Amino acid sequence: MARPEPVPVPQDPSPETELKFILTAEALKALAAHPALRGPGQAERLRSVYFDTPDHLLRDRGLSLRVREMSKGFIQTVKRRAGAGRVDRDEWEVETAGPTPNAAELKRTPVAEALDGALERLKPLFATDVTRTTRYWTEADAVVEVSLDQGEIIAGEQSEPILELELELKQGEPESLFALAQDLARTAAAPLSYESKGDRGYRLAGHDGVAAQKAGQAGVRPGLAAAEAFRMVARNALSQTSANAEILVRRRNPEALHQLRVGLRRLRAAYSAFKPLLVGEEAERLKAETKWLASELNEARDLDVFLEQTFRPAERAEGEDATLQALGKWLTQAQGKAYERALAAVDSERFARLLLDTAAWIEVGSWSRDPATQGQREAPIEDFARPRLERRNRRLRKAGRDLRHLDAASRHELRIEAKKLRYAAEFFGEAYGERPAKRRRAFIGALKRFQDALGELNDIAVARRSTAALVRNSGARLAFAAGLLVGQRSRDEADLLHRAEACYAALRRTRPFWEPAAP
Repeated sequence: MARPEPVPVPQDPSPETELKFILTAEALKALAAHPALRGPGQAERLRSVYFDTPDHLLRDRGLSLRVREMSKGFIQTVKRRAGAGRVDRDEWEVETAGPTPNAAELKRTPVAEALDGALERLKPLFATDVTRTTRYWTEADAVVEVSLDQGEIIAGEQSEPILELELELKQGEPESLFALAQDLARTAAAPLSYESKGDRGYRLAGHDGVAAQKAGQAGVRPGLAAAEAFRMVARNALSQTSANAEILVRRRNPEALHQLRVGLRRLRAAYSAFKPLLVGEEAERLKAETKWLASELNEARDLDVFLEQTFRPAERAEGEDATLQALGKWLTQAQGKAYERALAAVDSERFARLLLDTAAWIEVGSWSRDPATQGQREAPIEDFARPRLERRNRRLRKAGRDLRHLDAASRHELRIEAKKLRYAAEFFGEAYGERPAKRRRAFIGALKRFQDALGELNDIAVARRSTAALVRNSGARLAFAAGLLVGQRSRDEADLLHRAEACYAALRRTRPFWEPAAP
């Protein structure tokens, strides 16, 4: 009997460091005059076919596989995103003989492990057909490949145009890459995108649909330097923000709006959790810009919540009530105007600058070179995080003692404290290894239940504010009807407060996961 062949160890990936921007025809016209895009360039047609199993197993494992036809032949590429929001990715690339995957080479990549060796399950899923015009920008010892892609993505009967600018660092330091990107942005604002052509193709193929992007694990591990842990956390939050903004521009999606706001809150929470490292005025400026964007989104989100949690249940219960129908029409119109404001913000030059400036600051900001904080930047993340988690936990426990006697504004502040501790626990949780994983899940779960209970109480307070706006901006009849709805919800307030107190008591009994294990 023949001995089974050993499973090959995946070859080392080649990292790529790149930035990508989604262009409009107007932005492309403006950029044509920039030195980095002047001149004829080298144009080549690239047709790529992406492969996966019928149930999209590679996608679920964070992998993509394509075979690209070029003038010189075929190139097979496997990519694995090393972490959400990263500007570098793991990549395995080899020449191959034809338009189908090379099984022997795939065994040297994570694809073989993901499919448990069953490479015959791979089928073509979608294709991209683009003309890529490539130029090279050089300054000092830096070389950046500047690629303009124009074409389309095709998935069955669905298609979508491609107009993208990619900057890939070929030589030199990342500072040069961001310097060029920011110079281009001064010529024509274009939003930074973390969505690859593969991401877009899978969406067209029906894998992701228009679902909002929720927060992913930052992947912080024990022993990681605090500075790199911050980068991982902040990239993750920025990627969530960018992805949901792209979804929102394509389609008015309440969940994308909500997750966009979550991404912004997580970004601000990262600034707060790592504050000792983040010296300089730029951190405060970028934090203020995230607050500006959140303020442009808040009204749309408040109306979404009011309609979903207060108005729709009453509408279903009351049926063809004329006053409710009139109120619903008014609310829908107000919601439309609020979404116009939100969309104008995420489709603005200001937001495009915010994304790029934040990405640059995360990767190469002055905070990462300040001699005064070098010791803290290099500290193991578990040592850096422990006193900060403990301080937030003590603050929350103290603030929650008089929960029953707090007014709505104070309960909202308490909810913010719970949210900050939860985000910090999620950021730092994996830094303490696998042994306290059960305690980590229990602690974060208890925090979430407490936060959710406070959130329901806050929704009632927001509904009251929405009713106050109705009084100012609509007739008395509609304002009275909205007031009745809020009054009906307010009857649940005592029960919700009791549940919040029970959740707080359970949280106090839950042992923090960052404490050393008992001997």
